[in-house]
Amino acid sequence: MGGMTLEGLLERIIFYFKDDPHGFLVDFEQNIRIISSDNEDIGELIEYSDQGIKEFLSTKYHDKEEEYLKILTRIKNTLSVAKIERESKGDNTEDNDLLLTIREYFNESSVPFGELELSLEEEKVVIKVNFSESSKLKGKIVELNSWCTENVIEAFSKKYKVPVENISYIDSVGKYIKFISGFENINYVSRGQKNCQYDLVPSLHRLYKSSYKSHSSTYESLFKQKVAFYDSSLENKDAEELRAYGQHFGLPTNYLDFTEAHLISLLFAVEDYKYTENHSVVYFVDALAHNKEATKDEIKLVDFSDKELKATKEKNYSDKSYFIKVGNSSERIHFQKGCFLKVEPNDSLEKMLEHYTKVAIIDRNSKKTILTELFNLGITFENIYPDKDNMVKTIKFINEEI
Repeated sequence: MGGMTLEGLLERIIFYFKDDPHGFLVDFEQNIRIISSDNEDIGELIEYSDQGIKEFLSTKYHDKEEEYLKILTRIKNTLSVAKIERESKGDNTEDNDLLLTIREYFNESSVPFGELELSLEEEKVVIKVNFSESSKLKGKIVELNSWCTENVIEAFSKKYKVPVENISYIDSVGKYIKFISGFENINYVSRGQKNCQYDLVPSLHRLYKSSYKSHSSTYESLFKQKVAFYDSSLENKDAEELRAYGQHFGLPTNYLDFTEAHLISLLFAVEDYKYTENHSVVYFVDALAHNKEATKDEIKLVDFSDKELKATKEKNYSDKSYFIKVGNSSERIHFQKGCFLKVEPNDSLEKMLEHYTKVAIIDRNSKKTILTELFNLGITFENIYPDKDNMVKTIKFINEEI
């Protein structure tokens, strides 16, 4: 490989499509030619592993990870097939046209083209793929199979240490309600995510690997300065209320959103019902039991609007992650019955997941059905996002999908 790092190469490529990913794909071939013309070392992309690319995107572009990964995979595959074409012997025009067609067919797949051998034998196109135990394709197939419907509970348990008996596979609101009705107490808080393979990591920790407080202070200071132009009522909010408010608008923080309303968590899990590449998940954590372990106090949600209590907990348990609530800093928090897991960087959540957590895996092919059932129960986007945009989003789903 050349002198450019993977990070530098990816940043250079992402520059071409980050402002308009859809437009980039519409004129994909032309854009590839432009990138190749501007960057002689663009071909180095095919030398880097898919895992390396995913790790970079997860750290730097978490919110856009899936979208960017698809585009970068298509670019990588296109470059790989182009390399194969250049290295193939002969100059038969019909053969080259056929290879171009093959490229178009596989462009959007995740097949690692670096492990393909293409050849033409009479009227057949022979595609040989390395499928040894050490091959990328074999590894990809094994990974995908481990998260299929039949194996997902075991795969999730193995990855996140949640006991198998605490995991349930859900394909309807009825089964979901039956599952949570079996909880032994009412101390659980929950969190829904559209992809069951997303780790429980707050946005600030995805972006940075150190100096969290410094980065957090910078974000919050700028947010406080600028948000005053839009909402003067926030001037009297304390730091925690501002942080919670900013969290709901994408401000990087060390908070993970949870709620005391489990049907709302289910709505969050299936909100993006068109995403069916993986199952969704709802985490349920016994907040009282976890907080007792973390802070030695039987409090389900540490009330950070109580200044004295907040100061005591932060002083004595600064290295611990625990559940908190803040004042009603926004309508969203109020309507969503929101609370937060305040996550400290060096405090593993593994014990919480192993001892105090139950999980509902939401069937990827049932997301739209479940969302429709929630709407029939009066749980809609408009209920949890009280604004005009989500009022329209609710109206569109009712009229177009139900």
